[in-house]
Formats: sequence, structure tokens, C-alpha cells
Amino acid sequence: MATRKDVAQKAGVSPSTVSRVINNNGYVALEARKRIEAAIAELNYIPNRAAQNLRAKSYKQIACISPSISNSFFSEMFMGIEEMAIECGYSLSLYNITKKKHPYIKQVLEGPYDGIILLASQELTMIQDILEITKKMPLVTYWDRIDHMNIPRKAEIPHIYIDLKKVMRQSVEYLITNGHKEILFLGHYYNKEKESNPRYNGYELAMKEHDLPIKDYYRNFIEMYEDKLTTGYEAIKMVLDKGQYFTAVAASNDLLAAGAIRAIIESGKKVPEDISVIGVDNIELAKIVTPTLTTMNIPKKEIGRMLVQQLLDQLQNEKTIEKSIEVEAMLKERESVKNLLI
Repeated sequence: MATRKDVAQKAGVSPSTVSRVINNNGYVALEARKRIEAAIAELNYIPNRAAQNLRAKSYKQIACISPSISNSFFSEMFMGIEEMAIECGYSLSLYNITKKKHPYIKQVLEGPYDGIILLASQELTMIQDILEITKKMPLVTYWDRIDHMNIPRKAEIPHIYIDLKKVMRQSVEYLITNGHKEILFLGHYYNKEKESNPRYNGYELAMKEHDLPIKDYYRNFIEMYEDKLTTGYEAIKMVLDKGQYFTAVAASNDLLAAGAIRAIIESGKKVPEDISVIGVDNIELAKIVTPTLTTMNIPKKEIGRMLVQQLLDQLQNEKTIEKSIEVEAMLKERESVKNLLI
């Protein structure tokens, strides 16, 4: 394998001159530059970027800590992170959090990373670790709810957030404006505490504002990290098997909504003729289920790109970095909701 010294010897220059060409740092005469570039091509010389980055106190690597990317919400967000990072000359390492917690923070802090993007901010037990990280390494985070208890003001962690209480309220409001009154909630809780569940809070707020009762069987809670197709299917199948009446399902994500559609159709009913379903996220699956899913669109890929930019602003010591950015969700109407007022 060719070395920088080999390139210098081939081009008839010093190794330091070769370094100036490779790093584009300092003056090199045009003729010498051409000889060096020709020698690099002929010898197929590949610069040792790791060594260069170490000398520059930069690894050009970012660590991303995410909940399970089997949920395409996070995989689509990661696509935006990866796309933006590569455009800016950074590589990525992905750490996947599941129900079994692992000491990722310690491992990341000991690794060759310039900064961290955290997508698993709902892990309340990690808050103290997050505060410690900010003292050692630049960090940005995606918050899937607005809860100032979990965004320590003193730390001022740069973050991008979705107000899921507002999103679920808008989702349920859409069902209500279409004449629905018997609306089931399908989503997970946080530590079984209603107060810490923005999705349910948004559902409850919309129902109460329209003086609509919330019967016990309307509340369909699932475990954390279990918001997937089979869970949505099983939860709604159980309600249907009991013969309990409802006209709509407000699911906290599209995977649960798609599972609900399957259960409804399997029971012999039709969507949306008999029961309407609405989701949140607008993942790819929402476009291909039958019927296609009405949902709240969250711009996942764009959020990923924004997170990388926030991190790079820190790494580049930008003084004008935006530390708190709210991203709005927009209704995406498709085929799964029936207007009962027509």
C-alpha cells in the first residue's frame, strides 16, 4: 500500500508538500500540485483520514442512539440523519435501544465520536446521563413530546420536538368534525401515568372539549416499545370480540392503526364504512394499506437533517444555533375515515 512518502518521492517533492495538497492547506505551485495529483492517481494512494482527524481533534463520526428502527418512523428519521451526515463528510454509528436497557452512553462516550444525536429521549432514567454528556460531548436530541421537566433549562440541550398532545388533539378533532362520537384511543403509556402521556392527553382533551364521554373500553393502552402491527391488531380484536360499540379508532401511530384495520376487516366489518381509523406519523405503510390510511404527517426525514445541522452548528461553534425547534404535523387525508354527517 502506497504511503505519503512514496507519493512525495514519485512527485519529486517533500512529504509536507504532499500534505498541503491533500489537506488543501497552504500554497503549492501549480506544476508541483499537478505532479502530486498524478502520483496519487498512479500509486492509488488513499489518505489516512483517521490519522488526519486525530491530528485535527476530530473523528468525523457521529453516534446516533435510537429506539428500535423496526418502527419505520425512526428508520425514516435515521435516513435523513445519514443523508445529511454523509453530505457533510461525517460517518455514523447507530445504537439501538430496546426494552432491555444497555449502557450505551458509557460506550458512546468512550468511542471515537464528535457528537451524539439522541432519538430515545423518552427514557426518563437517562436524564442525568444526558446532562453529564453535555459537559463532555456536543449533543442534540429529538423530543417526541413537550415536557419541560425533561428539557432541563440550565442544560439548554439543543432539541427538535413534536408536541404530540397537540398532534393527537388535532387527530381526534378531525374525527369529531366528521361526526364521530364513539372514539377509541389506541396507544402506549409512560410508566402507567396518564399525566406523562401526551398522546392520551391530546385524545382526552379533544373529547372533553366536545363533551364526549370516555368509556373505559375506549382506553386501549399498550406497553412501551410494543407499538407495532400485531399489538394494534390484538388490542382492537379484543374489543370487537366483546361486541363493544365504537365508530372510530384514534391510533397514536400508523403501525397500530394498520393493525386495527386488519382486525376490523377480519371481523367482517368495513373500513371506513363501519369503523373509521386514523393514525399518526405518515410512514410508507400508510400509503399502501387498504384502505389507505388517513394520518397526521410528521416530516421525519426533514427532522433527521435538522438534527445533524444542529449538531454541526455546535461543532463549528456557531453562535446563532437554534436550541429549540418545534416541527408541526399536518393532516394527510386518505381513505380510512368516513364522514358521518353526509
